[in-house]
Amino acid sequence: MKKVLFIFALATSMTTYAQTSPQKGSWYLGGSAGFSMGSTTQANTTLKRSSWSLSPEVGTFVTDHIQIGLGLTAGGSSNDHSITNNIKSLQFGGSVYGRYLFGDGAFRPFLGINGSFLAGQNKYNTGNTQSDLTTIGANFSAGFAYYVTPRIGIFGSIGVLGYTFTKEVYPSTPSRVTNDFGFNASTLGNRFNIGMYYTICQGKANK
Repeated sequence: MKKVLFIFALATSMTTYAQTSPQKGSWYLGGSAGFSMGSTTQANTTLKRSSWSLSPEVGTFVTDHIQIGLGLTAGGSSNDHSITNNIKSLQFGGSVYGRYLFGDGAFRPFLGINGSFLAGQNKYNTGNTQSDLTTIGANFSAGFAYYVTPRIGIFGSIGVLGYTFTKEVYPSTPSRVTNDFGFNASTLGNRFNIGMYYTICQGKANK
């Protein structure tokens, strides 16, 4: 009899826990921030580089399985290409995305799509010149969401299929256009991205 009660209690707790993920009407906050720096030394020459990024976002569940969101992005970098040639970049923009989450439990795989737009400038210390920079991207992604509590969720991305268009407009020379298309999927290395969301307003089903 005790074993039956234990199994019943365990099943009940698992059922309750499996319904911790947000449902229709929930709103959440998230985002990411990053900074990196490094250098390359050859003989008596040291070239330095650094970069930073900041991307807050907000989103909602329009249904129990469909999630949409909007993010703002800022980023910059400084890169020494030679002793006299340094390029400083600064860009601002935003992104929109949508995801479809499968299942109803705490662990939910997803497929997503997002688009992004960034605009900014590159400044060259050689000749004290600058160029206008525009970047447009579109990506399909695959990953998982795991809700530790009804309000805290961890999202991991393990694959991306995407396209990026970059245009740099110079003041006195022809513009440079770059097109990149690629697929990258991995559970190891740089491809695996992870982030955290906090639900600020729960849907009725979670209250």
